[in-house]
Amino acid sequence: MAQSTDPPQHEALGALQTEAISPLAGTMESLDTFELCVAFNREEARVASSITSSLPAIASLVDDLVLRLRSGGRLIYIGAGNSGRVAYMDCTELPATFSADPAQFLAVVAGGSRAVVEAVEGAEDLHNDGADKMHELQLSPLDTVIGIAASGRTPFVIGALKIAMERNAVTAAITNCRPSAIEKLGVTHPIAVLVGPEFVTGSTRLKAGSCAKQILNMISTCAMIKLGKTYRGLMVDVRAVNDKLNARGRRIVSQVCEGRPLLQNIRPHVAMQGTTENDDIDDLDTTIDALIQKCHGSIKLACAVGLSGLEPDTAKQMLTTVQGDLHGFICTLEAQAPVESADVRQQEDYFVCVDGGGTKCAASIASRRDVVAQGVAGGCNLNSVSLEEAVDQIRSAIDRAVGSLNGHSQGTWPRFQKAWVGIAGLHHSRQAKALTCRLERLLGVLHQDGSLSLTCDTSLLSSCMSTDRSINGCVALIAGTGAVATAFRRGPNDAISQVGRAGGWGHLFGDAGSAFYIGRRAIQTVLASLEESQGELSSSQPLSPLQTAVLQHLNCDGTDLLSTILCTNAGKQTSRLLIGSLAPVVTVLGLRPVHPDQDALNILQDAVECLVDLLKRLIKARVSDPSRSILALSGALMKVEPFKDLVLDKLKSQGIAFNATVLVEDPSRYAVDFLARSSHIKESVRDLAVDSETIDVTSQRLLSPCVLLEQRTRSTISA
Repeated sequence: MAQSTDPPQHEALGALQTEAISPLAGTMESLDTFELCVAFNREEARVASSITSSLPAIASLVDDLVLRLRSGGRLIYIGAGNSGRVAYMDCTELPATFSADPAQFLAVVAGGSRAVVEAVEGAEDLHNDGADKMHELQLSPLDTVIGIAASGRTPFVIGALKIAMERNAVTAAITNCRPSAIEKLGVTHPIAVLVGPEFVTGSTRLKAGSCAKQILNMISTCAMIKLGKTYRGLMVDVRAVNDKLNARGRRIVSQVCEGRPLLQNIRPHVAMQGTTENDDIDDLDTTIDALIQKCHGSIKLACAVGLSGLEPDTAKQMLTTVQGDLHGFICTLEAQAPVESADVRQQEDYFVCVDGGGTKCAASIASRRDVVAQGVAGGCNLNSVSLEEAVDQIRSAIDRAVGSLNGHSQGTWPRFQKAWVGIAGLHHSRQAKALTCRLERLLGVLHQDGSLSLTCDTSLLSSCMSTDRSINGCVALIAGTGAVATAFRRGPNDAISQVGRAGGWGHLFGDAGSAFYIGRRAIQTVLASLEESQGELSSSQPLSPLQTAVLQHLNCDGTDLLSTILCTNAGKQTSRLLIGSLAPVVTVLGLRPVHPDQDALNILQDAVECLVDLLKRLIKARVSDPSRSILALSGALMKVEPFKDLVLDKLKSQGIAFNATVLVEDPSRYAVDFLARSSHIKESVRDLAVDSETIDVTSQRLLSPCVLLEQRTRSTISA
């Protein structure tokens, strides 16, 4: 190694932040082992928060890096000692994790490869060695060079960065001191993170080392994500080269292709003996393994084949056109017209309606004659799931419906003439435009020409108005996972417009009267009664029927009731559904014909009061005239006959009489029948001060699939 000819660094080591003495130094040796570990952990925990202020600079570096990697440029780490070893570790993981080209990701460590496994003293002081290494690499403007030096003064790193700057490469420096010699060089992206004194003074393998590792992991991982090396957090570019990665690859293919006819898509492309459509999971695993092998270990290519059913070579070419981005591959698939079954093509007009609620997503398909198929998937409330998850659930529900459609199998969709998608949470979401675009690609219909209507799920019930032309209004009351009331009015040319809305705020701010509300009230009642019995012998204070039922349902006792609810999978959505699952427990106790439980009945009566209040808000605001309107009831709670009767009795006791009352047990089935029989349906966002949905209907009278509960005379009845 050549001796440095560069002037020595003159900064006093004692002035560097990394050389400062920790406040713990004076008492460190007197701490017991546990206290010492606590103190060490507390210091290390400061690293992540220290990086926060540098995130904009790191993000800017990643953006510059991604552009150059796409054009064939290289990422080159420069470091000495622990900094070099951290850089080497990050660099060597990228080919294994993301199938990155090793030639594009290099780590240059002072002292060479020997310095990775043992200390090479004095190597970091050789300024010219750093420069020589960069000359050997023949840098270009497409390269990105990142120097790591905790002190900001390491000669080897400074020498390398100077040459990188001369060659117009993008440069960055990660340091833990300010000001520093490296900072004065004028690198493109200076990243100075002040982590403070080390636990052991000057030992930069500690906080400074942790800082370097976190930042390098962040840079490389975020770059890989931006390059399309992942899909929804899955390592789709990992290659199956050992047993662990084979198992992971198989799992990734199954996860990415969930909701798609996976076995049907991949079986034609693998040579297997004795497989049938009724293969169990082991046979599916074997088939996926065979596909991965045919794709030469490429999990991403196997996913592409599983999603599309294309030949591996064709799928590979299609991936290449989107730069290997699996998300782009899926968007390209969706942009293509849905595949039609040859023996039924053009023989039938099909219509589809989706009722996307918080608990489930139901899809119904109808011909012009009848509802012919239905499918169900998971919840897709836009306030609870991401846009991508919502689209996936919609796709899965429709695919399952198609699977039961004569002449079709899952994945071979017919051409839909019209589609009506009602989604919970759309009213308060800013994603309507993005969702419309995704649905247009997915369903092969257009919002602009009226073949696609996207509305809130409550709007599906507005089609009840088609049963009677003399009815000019409809109020839909949904009580299920959430609770909401929506008013509609018939206008000129038979256009049905949303004119009012009450509730539907979500469980954090509202949903009074919903299943969640009932479950929460039950838990509150049980907790309060348990607190009131504190200090009393358990034998002298038996549990009430409600206490017993709630604790049995949750499989817990009074001491861990709260923790059972709050710590359920640490997931807000799961906790919300768990609380809502108590509603049937309460309705069974409170509505039993003999000796109903008073605590449960009180909760149900409170819920009924809340639901009636929603209706009263719409009536008071004069957006609904009950005497000329239909009351459409829907949701799981309304399917409980005694509970529904409580609601109707409460309305009657307050003098509120609707012209007719209907129970819509399956909104998607009802709405798709309406859609198939009508000639035009269109949604627009206008009217009053709400996000109104306008639906144009024909003047023909439609048969109602909903259950007629009550018919009033058409004389005016004041509310």
